[in-house]
Amino acid sequence: MNQRITTPYIKKNGRMEEASFEEAFAFVAQRIQTVKPNSTLVMTSGSYSNETLYLLQRFARTALNTNALGSFDYYRRGTDFFADKNDILPFAEMFSSDKFYCMFPNVETSETLKAVFEILKHCPDTPRYWFNTPDTLNITDYYAFFRSVNFYLIQHHLEKGIYVEVLGKNYGAYKQALLADDYEALLQKNNLQNIDIQKFVDDLITVHTPAFIVWERWLTEQAYHELENLCMLLDIQSKPASGFLTIKGELNSQGLFDMGMFPHIAPGGHALDETMRQKMEGVLGTAVCAEPIDVPATLDRAGFCNVLLWNALNVEISQDIINQLDKADFSVLHTAFMPENADLYNVILPANLPEELSGTYTDTSKVPHNFVSDVKNPLEYNNLQQIAELAERLGYTFPNDKDEVFLEYISFMEAGCHSAERHFFK
Repeated sequence: MNQRITTPYIKKNGRMEEASFEEAFAFVAQRIQTVKPNSTLVMTSGSYSNETLYLLQRFARTALNTNALGSFDYYRRGTDFFADKNDILPFAEMFSSDKFYCMFPNVETSETLKAVFEILKHCPDTPRYWFNTPDTLNITDYYAFFRSVNFYLIQHHLEKGIYVEVLGKNYGAYKQALLADDYEALLQKNNLQNIDIQKFVDDLITVHTPAFIVWERWLTEQAYHELENLCMLLDIQSKPASGFLTIKGELNSQGLFDMGMFPHIAPGGHALDETMRQKMEGVLGTAVCAEPIDVPATLDRAGFCNVLLWNALNVEISQDIINQLDKADFSVLHTAFMPENADLYNVILPANLPEELSGTYTDTSKVPHNFVSDVKNPLEYNNLQQIAELAERLGYTFPNDKDEVFLEYISFMEAGCHSAERHFFK
């Protein structure tokens, strides 16, 4: 493990030197100011509370005049992993599922995986179909697999239920496009034959309440859509204890969506359209940058003047993001541990570990949880206070108390039925 840091560092004469928080805040504020919208990149991991993620996107869109937001985990993978909570299989219902279809590593490599293994441990009698074992299907392209299953279901008239007959939207267009696809080519992507799909489907349609448990990092947006389509084609979504649960990679990956840490997503997980921009400006009392931007394309052409990376636990950062650091005018890293490439940054700010701050987190089944820390905070300024202090030096007043931030971000959460936005075949 790299060295834990509790004070800021500023690069002086090519070397990182310890600095006070006040010196670091002043230096960052002096260097980070830009006029052109979207000239600053702000990326983060899911290792922060909802309150921190919310305040970070507010800081970006107001004080930094940028909508260039992103996540290391979803970078170049897409961001359409935001199913409605009513369509996600709750953890509690898994105890009543008839069979688990497991598509995740058979090792506890993350906190989110540990939670799923704990549930499985308490369901010893529930049958499992564990992919990628000697006796099951070996899948490397999950999009091709789910799409070939859906092709087989429709081709053999096995689709059924309310989503096909009434509730599902865009089914006719989806069916037409699917049956025009090259089924044999889909099979070849996983070295499968028709008999493999037939046997899998024969097994699946005999299970009353199947539960698909999938490691989200193995999915593309397209694979995610086909999994949703599969669950609608067999009416799996309409039954308790049945459906899909995509296990997210980091502690609060779901919070990235809920707090609006993507260019096209606003707090509350809503589309960042003109109506939502106006609502944000009404709540915040200041202008909000909502300019559309393609973050990967802008990185490809070295289009960012400033780069701010919020990465408390040193999750892996794509090399093309690292390459941008040499081309940017100014860069800041927020981390709990000194990285090996520290000299690439102009400033390093210390981060709290997740267990050091109270706040809210949202689990992979989209259930929010309140966490009360009993660990001493070793930092003079915690994560929320650091963002608020930087904002103040740029002329903005931000809340820095978790309860105040919570009350602000829940004002963007809209209650009620959102059925018009759900149940689309894609």
